[in-house]
Amino acid sequence: MKNSFKIFSFLSVAFLLVGCPNDDGTTVTPPKPYDEQYLVDIAKIDEFLDTHYVTVDADYNTTFTEIETGGTQDPIRLHPNLESIIVNKDDLEYKVYYLKFQEGTATELSPTAVDSAFVTYKGTTFYKDEAEDDAGVTYEFTEQIDFDSADNPVWFNLDGVVPGWGEIIPLFKPGNVSVDPITGLVSYANYGAGVMFLPSALGYYNSSVGSIPAYSPLIFNFKLIRQRSRDQDLDKILSRDEYTVDSDGNVQDSDGDEIPDYLDVDDDNDGILTKEEIKISAGLYYDFANIPLCSGTGANGKKKHLDPSCQ
Repeated sequence: MKNSFKIFSFLSVAFLLVGCPNDDGTTVTPPKPYDEQYLVDIAKIDEFLDTHYVTVDADYNTTFTEIETGGTQDPIRLHPNLESIIVNKDDLEYKVYYLKFQEGTATELSPTAVDSAFVTYKGTTFYKDEAEDDAGVTYEFTEQIDFDSADNPVWFNLDGVVPGWGEIIPLFKPGNVSVDPITGLVSYANYGAGVMFLPSALGYYNSSVGSIPAYSPLIFNFKLIRQRSRDQDLDKILSRDEYTVDSDGNVQDSDGDEIPDYLDVDDDNDGILTKEEIKISAGLYYDFANIPLCSGTGANGKKKHLDPSCQ
């Protein structure tokens, strides 16, 4: 698929994606135990997947519709593009479902959870409600609220939005970009496109933000148009090369100073800045793959900027 947009800078005013909202429209309630709330959330998401079907248009925009009694539509649960991953967080294993309509261009680099993504998106939350039919019989239905969207692409730092984005967006790749020299339209094709279904701990958890109640599971339809690698600590090593997460959800911290390597200007805590240790000459630095290993007495086989015995 291909979408076109005018060339200009987009400043997102969509505060609803921030990871720790503090706007006037935010209300924080006392937190519930994560393990208890997850059971509630995953039950809601499972029910939604079992009772709704999805309609997808040519640009991978989605509509979710509740299956009526006797309906023959296949539920989302049976959709051929439905996948799931396990996310380790809060000492729990969260199961996160997502629809992968299009992975993105094979030759493009996927963002990591500490990179930036240029995306369009629509955010939806859902909850149970009641109504009466013409005969006065009360019935339940699922109310859906679209709380935020961006039809034109906007840039977001994935470590500055709700946690679920940093888990799902990196499973996709950006697309191809072309510019019409006459009209000024930028066209994007073959971009990653999908939907994520997030338990509340990967969204806003106990915060009520705008029209989103506290402890709400969230649905995001998204298209990953472009990605941009970052260097948060300005140490001349891309954050993607310093960011790994172990099976317990711990981020790489080579010197154990509780500052992750991708935010640490001195990764081995030897008093010498990382960017100085990987400098070849004035203004020239090793690529991450070519940073030499430390050698000599006491060396432990690590790259020189990760070994305090190598200065």
